[in-house]
Amino acid sequence: MLSRGHAVSLGKGVVLLGLLFACGGARGQDLGNIVGQIRMQNGSLPPQQIMVTLEGRGAIINTTYCDNEGRFGFYSVLSNPYYVVIDAEGYEPVRQQVVVVPTISQTNMVHIVLRPMAVDPSQPSPGSLTNPDVVDVSELAKKFPASVIKAFEAGKKAEQRGEMTAAVRLYEAALREAPDFYPAINNLGIRHLQKGDVQAAEAEFRRVIELNQNGAQAYFNLGNVLFMTNRNGEAKQTLEAGLRLSPSNALGHYLNGSVLTRLGDFKAAEEQLKTAGELNPKMPQVTISLATLYLQSGREHEAAAMFESFLRQFPNHPMVPKVRAALTKMAKTSSP
Repeated sequence: MLSRGHAVSLGKGVVLLGLLFACGGARGQDLGNIVGQIRMQNGSLPPQQIMVTLEGRGAIINTTYCDNEGRFGFYSVLSNPYYVVIDAEGYEPVRQQVVVVPTISQTNMVHIVLRPMAVDPSQPSPGSLTNPDVVDVSELAKKFPASVIKAFEAGKKAEQRGEMTAAVRLYEAALREAPDFYPAINNLGIRHLQKGDVQAAEAEFRRVIELNQNGAQAYFNLGNVLFMTNRNGEAKQTLEAGLRLSPSNALGHYLNGSVLTRLGDFKAAEEQLKTAGELNPKMPQVTISLATLYLQSGREHEAAAMFESFLRQFPNHPMVPKVRAALTKMAKTSSP
């Protein structure tokens, strides 16, 4: 239900394959947002949460997951051309360019149509991350009036129809009757994120945690916001709190590994990223992130092995040409 939601300077023989562009010193007016909506070819919502990657200047800038309504966003990015990339198993790859020029438009809208790929019906469908915070209406009915739940459910249906303004009105109506109804607060937080209002989204997610401290996904969502705004120490604490509640959440481990990499704790970051890969082997970003970590810490042989593993596991991924180029450059610089 919650949206899920890096470049490093590398040593000898290393190409730029980082996780986030360094953006220190950038002025607020120089930063823009990329907000997107995913729809299936027939106009329906995606049947699962889809990983979305932002690339630019030959580097992976960031990754996120769309929410249950197909929405995603990347916020506070520098003025540059970027590519929004989706490489989900069972669907045709997507690579859509968007040019961020904040002086012209601070928020850039991206509409993506996801087309199913022909698959062998004899093969099992790939696993996907589950959402531990899916609303249990029967549990909510014990705490809140039926009219509140009815307004909330109507809001979700409005979002599914693309009627976002109506959805917000319904969530606000539910909160007028029950100010502590955290599922509506959470969904309003998601709407703030989609509009690029990170500060308002953060306030909503903090309120969700205050009201429902056992909901792990709220911690991951807040941790992601803190990571996006470079509050890495607090992001680490928040993500670890979520992982204590949901230790088998692959995305939580991946985000925590990304934060630890930024903090320079490579040993702990490696453990977190490896755990994420074990929990969800279908996350190509884990392999790339591990290879980047090895390069940054001078372990080029391990980085090469990780890149080769990536090529074997994800032969159709849009990053394949860059990974091959990285391996070629590493081979040349390591030769006598």
